[in-house]
Amino acid sequence: MNLPDDMEMLINCEYGAFNSKGTTPVLPKTPYDVMIDETSPRPGQQAYEKMISGLYLGEIFRLTMLDLHDNKKLIFQNQDLAQFRTPFCLDSSFLSFIEEDPFENLSETQDMFNDKFQVKANKAELELCRRLAELIGTRAARLCACGIAAICKMKGFDSCHVGADGSVFNKYPHFKQRIAKALRDILDWTGRKDPIALSASEDGSGVGAALIAALTVKRIKEGNTNGIQDVKKFGL
Repeated sequence: MNLPDDMEMLINCEYGAFNSKGTTPVLPKTPYDVMIDETSPRPGQQAYEKMISGLYLGEIFRLTMLDLHDNKKLIFQNQDLAQFRTPFCLDSSFLSFIEEDPFENLSETQDMFNDKFQVKANKAELELCRRLAELIGTRAARLCACGIAAICKMKGFDSCHVGADGSVFNKYPHFKQRIAKALRDILDWTGRKDPIALSASEDGSGVGAALIAALTVKRIKEGNTNGIQDVKKFGL
């Protein structure tokens, strides 16, 4: 369908199922991504969501830490990580806390490990935890940017507004800035102002669907039925 140049378009993404079973896999997965998927209630489904949403970021961190302790023997040697062994005992707020530790010696992170997990971390281990949290958060943001960039490229958008929902976008430190940086890298933007504006959206899925339905009804009433297979479904 060819749209007039001055016609605006709304796209309700719902792309959490991207890269799921039955589709062509394009995103590289770590062993921890595979473990999360295989032990989830719905293996092979919502693959993209399992790599970027707040529910899973803490689990990626937990599995990585256990691997470094149990198999690689690199951290927390001669200490019991029993408190780490409960699946999904960590969420994205745990990673946010580490990234936002304002002290150079990461004393707040050290206190949290000691108080919550009965684990004593030395400076090198604390720095590793900080770097791991940064990598997981940055990867999630850059993967999120891939979905936005793909739509822009496919539709030929030079500029647009993107409304994102969820606690990670709204609360995770530097997440919005990391998405913007990734979009600049992917789309080769230059200049001081990004052509894609990112903003928070309350109940993004519901609002997006409602706006699309309302605008569709409006243009049907105006006599524009391009791309609509059955006008009767709209009760008009």
